This record gives sequence, C-alpha cells and structure tokens, in this order.
Amino acid sequence: MSKDIESYQEAFDLLFKSVVYTTSLIVPKMLKNKWGRIINVTSVSVKEPLNYLVLSNSIRSAVVAWAKSLSVDVGKDGVTVNSILTGYFDTERIKDLNKEKSKSLNISEDEVLEKMKSLVPINRLGKTEEYGYLVSFLSSDKAAYINGASIPIDGGLLKSY
Repeated sequence: MSKDIESYQEAFDLLFKSVVYTTSLIVPKMLKNKWGRIINVTSVSVKEPLNYLVLSNSIRSAVVAWAKSLSVDVGKDGVTVNSILTGYFDTERIKDLNKEKSKSLNISEDEVLEKMKSLVPINRLGKTEEYGYLVSFLSSDKAAYINGASIPIDGGLLKSY
C-alpha cells in the first residue's frame, strides 16, 4: 500500500463525502418538484485505473457505485443521476500534472503532452466546451431516460466496453 491511512481518509472526504453531502442538500427539493438532474464528475479511472492515482481510482469508483444506487432510489420521482467519466482535457490541471511528469521523467512538457495525446484515438485532448455540451444535454429534458449511466467523454481513450 503506497499511501498512509490518513491520505485515504482525506481522499474519501474530498472525493466521496463532499459529493454525497452536496447531493443530500438538493435531493429533497428535487423529489418534491418531481424533477432533477444530478451529474457526477468522475474519471475514466473508474473503468481503467490510472497509474500513480491509487486514491482517486478507488474513491471515484465508490462515487459511481453510490450514484448508480441513488439513481434507482430517485428515478421514479423524475430525478436522474449520471456520472461523467472524464478523460484528458486541455485544462490547467493537466498542464500542472504534465509539468510534474516531465520533471520526473526528465523529458520536455511537450513530449509528455504528445505521449498523452497519442493514447487518445482522436489524437488530441478534449476541449472544455465539448464537456459542457455533454453536461448541458444530461441536464435537459431530452435526457430524461438516461439514468444511472456512467458516460465516458474521452476521445476513445478507454479500451474497455
């Protein structure tokens, strides 16, 4: 085990407990209104663990399992619960991670980025607006029959079905 138990507790609080808590604040109102959309932001790591992200891999998987259970409980009341499995997007977080990776591998940040893009079948990182399109759709009435789903947005990165 590569992390101490306190690190697991911190990850649990940040990545799981915060989602459950914030959702619990709004679900009663959604149930009363007989309509609602809960969209969890997770990672492709729930399907295929990413190297060096043991805390994220394990805790984000718990979020998806919890969301699936919640979708069964609230679906009959017009509330949908879905999870987005995020791949590689052109964000400041990715840039920061790539900077760290370039130092540890002793290669340029551009080389790290090119290697990352080469893992994605469409050979690029996602654009934040593309992410927004999926969230917008899942938030709409047009997505009323999508419930309990884990939807990858990853340019084909995941190899699993």
